[in-house]
Amino acid sequence: MDLHEALFTTRAMRRLRPDPVPDEVVARILDAGVRAPAPGAVQTWRFVVVTDRAVMGRLAELWRTTRDQLLEVVPTLYHSEIQARSSQYLHDHFEDVPLLICGYGPPGSQMILAPALWSMCLAARAEGVGSTFTTLLTRAKDDVDAIVGVPADAGLELIAALPMGYPLGRWGVASRQPVQEVVFADAWGAPSRWQSSANHD
Repeated sequence: MDLHEALFTTRAMRRLRPDPVPDEVVARILDAGVRAPAPGAVQTWRFVVVTDRAVMGRLAELWRTTRDQLLEVVPTLYHSEIQARSSQYLHDHFEDVPLLICGYGPPGSQMILAPALWSMCLAARAEGVGSTFTTLLTRAKDDVDAIVGVPADAGLELIAALPMGYPLGRWGVASRQPVQEVVFADAWGAPSRWQSSANHD
């Protein structure tokens, strides 16, 4: 797959088929993730890969509970009806997700984990596997740790999780503000001389 096609079309896929992702595909996704930049080349990250249906079911209950609680506090959490519907689908079918990658790192290491997790999303796209990036489970991280067996003295915390699977929807370019509306040239407020090369509506 062309790199730019992967970059442009790797968007959140929350409507996933329950079909298992083959181990060789999972291995390539993980291998891409651990090649990501790491400050000082110190790879403090650890990943728990969940495919067991019983474990996924327990995590699904946590994800649903934390999402429902957050929506009570922030009812405008989703910016569009499409986003809200796709999130609701994941809410209703989380236990059917065939693959969940939980990213762990030292407290405050979000910026260290983010490149590795994003590399996994891009690698998944190249394999035809959809993904979405969620931090909802971090709101119940102690419970997640207990379910997946993370030792209390590991010194690591859940940073984010990636539900993955073959998508029910189609790939496409995500709606974003054009480059010229969010980029300045040399100084804040100066017009950008660069423009988006694709329709971002």
